[in-house]
Amino acid sequence: MILLAIAIERLMLRPLVNQEPIILFMATIGLGFFLDGFGQLVWGGDVHPLDIGIPKAPLIIGGVLVNEFDLVAAAVAASLVAALVFFQRTAIGRALRAVADDHQAAQSVGIPLRQIWVVVWSVAGVVGLVAGIMWGSKLGVQFSISLVALKALPVLMLGGFTSVPGAIVGGLIVGVGEKVAEVFWGPTFGGAIEDWFAYALALVFLLFRPQGLFGERIIERV
Repeated sequence: MILLAIAIERLMLRPLVNQEPIILFMATIGLGFFLDGFGQLVWGGDVHPLDIGIPKAPLIIGGVLVNEFDLVAAAVAASLVAALVFFQRTAIGRALRAVADDHQAAQSVGIPLRQIWVVVWSVAGVVGLVAGIMWGSKLGVQFSISLVALKALPVLMLGGFTSVPGAIVGGLIVGVGEKVAEVFWGPTFGGAIEDWFAYALALVFLLFRPQGLFGERIIERV
């Protein structure tokens, strides 16, 4: 995954340095569709089981039914978040934040933009690998798992694109909100609310608080 991430940075994203964020966003979306189709062409579209030794027995905690696998997955996610928060406080982490804020300003103070991009996509490759293993173990290895990653968009919209704590809070809001909506409103709408609830909630936030709960409000003067 790290080698794939480096190859993506070198061949596709490096020529797009200093472009508008929407251009980078659409480029990565297009890359995702390409990798999805190419992977199915090479390996087929069948679902493959993946057992990494994590038990999936149900547990009753405080009267709530919880899958043991979900507890382990939550612990892994919390560990990744803690590692990323710690990484932000290192010299490389501060350089990453500077590059994310303003490419040209970061270059003007001597931050090596190309090396930072390699680090960014290497970290993204590791996080994607861990997420893929956990979801592949839960649902089976299949290309439709990529649709799960799209839930990250409403999570970031709710919490704010510039805030790690906001992403955590946004994830909790979406996760709890989906289950509550499915239980109480599911019969009214015919079920399957979990599939679109996060996007509807994100649309409401875009209308009334586009920066999210913890994001920075950017005011541009023209």
